[in-house]
This record gives sequence, structure tokens and C-alpha cells, in this order.
Amino acid sequence: MAEPHLGSGVVAIGSQTEEGVVTNTEAKTWHVAAWPLLAWVETAVKLVALGVALAMLIRAAGADAWGLPRGAVLAQWVILIVLSLGLVAAIFDRLQERELVAMGFVVLNNLGHWGVVVAMLAAPGPGWRLPVFCALMLLGDIVKLVFLKVHSYQVRDVPRAALFGLTGFYAVGYAAILLLDLLV
Repeated sequence: MAEPHLGSGVVAIGSQTEEGVVTNTEAKTWHVAAWPLLAWVETAVKLVALGVALAMLIRAAGADAWGLPRGAVLAQWVILIVLSLGLVAAIFDRLQERELVAMGFVVLNNLGHWGVVVAMLAAPGPGWRLPVFCALMLLGDIVKLVFLKVHSYQVRDVPRAALFGLTGFYAVGYAAILLLDLLV
């Protein structure tokens, strides 16, 4: 989930450089931002996907056999690991923003993605749940792209193109897993 402008969670602290220029830095406190509807829609869709991820992990817990997947499933597994590693990095971004909803969501998102990575190692595998998970995550990222556009959303000094690029990268990853599922 992307963070909106900070509002009252920002405390401006003035500092002066050697040249006498006053600059403002922001010391952010933990806060809950006022999210627009599209951000909540994205979150809701992805929470359903994370419920599917939990179902996959619970099913995998009862597996009798474990092993590395092969063929198209191995490619899906590798793509999901790459996406999951990106979500680990997102934790550090959310720590900088100090927004409680986004921080909680990125933790759940990590648990869900890494749960799917583990579930894909169990035999017989996640079955229909993997494409459902990816389709919901893809839908959530499409909503996020609309959110970024409609609300001209900005994160610190990160170029907007980077926000679209990162979200697009995830959308392509989920779409690739869905396409590979046709080969399984």
C-alpha cells in the first residue's frame, strides 16, 4: 500500500547550514494517514489474496512430501521469490514513512508471499490457489496503478515513474505466474 501525504504526523525541524540557509527536515512520528477509497480497495483485494495464501500454507503444513518444484512451477517459484524479496525491502521504506496501516500491511504481505513460497515446496502443491492468489494480487496492483494516477501520489522524493515502474514490475510478475500456470 502506498502512503499518502503525512498531515499532522510530521514535525518540521529547522536547521541552518554554514551558508546561513535554513532548511527543514522532517522527523516523522508513527501515525495513521487518511487514505483515499482506491487505497482501501487495493488493500481489501490484496487482503483476500493473503487469505488465499494462508489457506495454501495451512494445506502445505499437512503435506507428506516436500521438494523443489520442476519445470514451469519452478519458474513460478523463482518469480515469487523475487517478488517476495522486494517486499522485504518495502519494510524499510515503510519504516521511513512511519505510517501504521502501511507498515502492518507490508508485514502481512510479506508473511503471505513467503507462505506461498513455502507452500509451493509441498506435494501436491498449491493447486488452484496459486493462480487465484496471483490474480487477486494482480488486480490489487492494477487498482494501485489507478490510485497512483488519479491521486498524483508521491513518496518523498522518489520519481513518480519509479512508483509506476515498481508496481508494474509486480503486476508483470503476477501475470507471468498466471501465464506459466497454463503450462502446468
